[in-house]
Amino acid sequence: MSDSSRPDSPDPALLVRAAAGDHEAFAEIYRRYHQVVYRFGCAMTGSEPAAEDITQEAFVALFRDLARYDPARASFTTYLYGIVRNLSRERLRRERRFLSLDVLGPRNEAASYTPDPSGAMVDAEVAAQVRRALASLPARYRELIVLCDLHGLSYADTAVVVNISISAVRSRLHRGRQILRRQLTRVSRPELRRARHPERCAI
Repeated sequence: MSDSSRPDSPDPALLVRAAAGDHEAFAEIYRRYHQVVYRFGCAMTGSEPAAEDITQEAFVALFRDLARYDPARASFTTYLYGIVRNLSRERLRRERRFLSLDVLGPRNEAASYTPDPSGAMVDAEVAAQVRRALASLPARYRELIVLCDLHGLSYADTAVVVNISISAVRSRLHRGRQILRRQLTRVSRPELRRARHPERCAI
C-alpha cells in the first residue's frame, strides 16, 4: 500500500544551490516533490483545496528555511514531511476538517478502467469502506498509517516526522492497525452483495 512514486532524496549539491537562493535548483526540488506534498496534504486534511494551500505554504517555508536544514539530523524527504505534517495539523485545528473519502492516495486514471462494471462497483464499495474506516481513526493513528503504509516511510523516518520514539511509532501504528482492522470487519455484506448484483439496487 506504500507510495512507490516517492522520489529519492535530492543530490546534496542541489540542496546547497537551492539553499543559496538558486531558483532553478529550487524549481527542480519543487518539480520532484510537489505531488508527494500534495498527496500527503490531501490524506491528512481530506480537502483538495486545503492540500493545494498546504503545498504552496510548504514550499514557501522550505524556500525560507532550507539553509537551516541539517542532513545529519534527517533525510530531506523526512524533513519535508515534517513541514507538511505540521502545516496539515495547523489547518485541521483551524478548520476542524475531517478526512474525506476520495483523496487518500494518488489517483491512477488508467488503472480505474475495468471491463466488469459489477466488479468496479464492488471495488469502489470496498475502497470506500477502507477510506471510511481510516477517516474514523484518531489523528495520532491515522497520520502514522498514512506515513508508513500509504507513503512508505520507515519507522525511523516516521519517528522524526512526528517527533516520537521508534518504539512509540511501532506501538501506535500497531494499535492503529488493530482499530482499522476492527473497523473493516464491520463492512456491510448485504451492501457488497447488492454491489455484485446492481440490478437489485434501488436507484
